[in-house]
Amino acid sequence: MENVTLSEIKRTPELLKQVESVPFKLEKGKRYLFVGCGSSYNLGYIAAEMLNKNGYEADVVTGGKIVALGDFPEADVAFFISRTGESTETVLAAKALKKRGIYTISIVCAKDAELSKTCEENIELPFADEESVVMTGSFSTILYMILRGIKRYSIDGIEGFLGKSFEYVDRLELKKFSHFVFLGFDELYGLAKESALKVQEMALQWVEFHEPLDYRHGPKATLTEKTLVVMYSKDTAYEVELAKELKQMGAGVVYIGKEGDIEIPYQDGFETPVRILPVQYLAYKKAVSLGLNPDKPKNLTKSVKL
Repeated sequence: MENVTLSEIKRTPELLKQVESVPFKLEKGKRYLFVGCGSSYNLGYIAAEMLNKNGYEADVVTGGKIVALGDFPEADVAFFISRTGESTETVLAAKALKKRGIYTISIVCAKDAELSKTCEENIELPFADEESVVMTGSFSTILYMILRGIKRYSIDGIEGFLGKSFEYVDRLELKKFSHFVFLGFDELYGLAKESALKVQEMALQWVEFHEPLDYRHGPKATLTEKTLVVMYSKDTAYEVELAKELKQMGAGVVYIGKEGDIEIPYQDGFETPVRILPVQYLAYKKAVSLGLNPDKPKNLTKSVKL
């Protein structure tokens, strides 16, 4: 029987088609804030990067920072992202910002969640809800919905990309790698952070995430033949050169970009909901290779309740 986590990664193309019918609007001139924890924070980071470079004003903060430090960024509208809608820090952050007069909107995948009851407006995506502890398909679904608020677009050929990229991951000798490094600029830095979290959650591995060129400035000291570097490339000559350099140093390198090991051209960041899929599968495969159950990651629960 197939793991629930794998099934939920594989169904992502279907989820992206479904979310295209969900109305979601953004307005220039408003200050937006994304609030979340864990994967939801990483999602908000990518969304904020994308809004800022497309003429909007956006920021991102963890629910925990608002709750613990009383950090209240200026905003007109705050989106609170939580797959279950039950994460304590996110719920408390929504209550705090609501008291400060910021308009609150929840984005959840569960019905009748505590977060939905707290916010003034709610976006519920129950078709994207997941059984698994680790957030996979719902991450891409929510991100795609938000990016379509910037411009209406569709991502074509997802099934073909999924098939080819999964075949590539299947050919990797994942057993020999115990150190995983993810590199990317801007919104792809957020994707690198999320990718590191997937491998950490599912496969319990040593992970890092950095900007590509910054990796030379210290972090590469720990690079060995047991290191697998995943480059989320914007297709610059500098990134291509770095990939070659790291290979020469003995690391395994997976270049995700135009004419890459996993081929997906950079499309100003609008391809990010799909770009993450091969690495979600890589994290799953690494876990299975170690005899771990990705459906039951160590020390984790689906919602963090304090």
